[in-house]
Amino acid sequence: MTADRPMTLQLTIPDMACAACAETITKAVNSLDPTAQVEANLQTKQVRIETQALPETVKATISAAGYTVA
Repeated sequence: MTADRPMTLQLTIPDMACAACAETITKAVNSLDPTAQVEANLQTKQVRIETQALPETVKATISAAGYTVA
């Protein structure tokens, strides 16, 4: 499912510890929405995502990739 228009999500991923983690999260989100823009900040453990996918779906996708969404 998708939203009617793009939305911006700001998520905390406590166990995102390295560039490989950020890349895995980015790939997971892009597999859900290929047009999504994902920006990960390893220092703050924050991920900013602009997507048309529903927030619940994005969170479930990140969790399925092995990461906790706080």
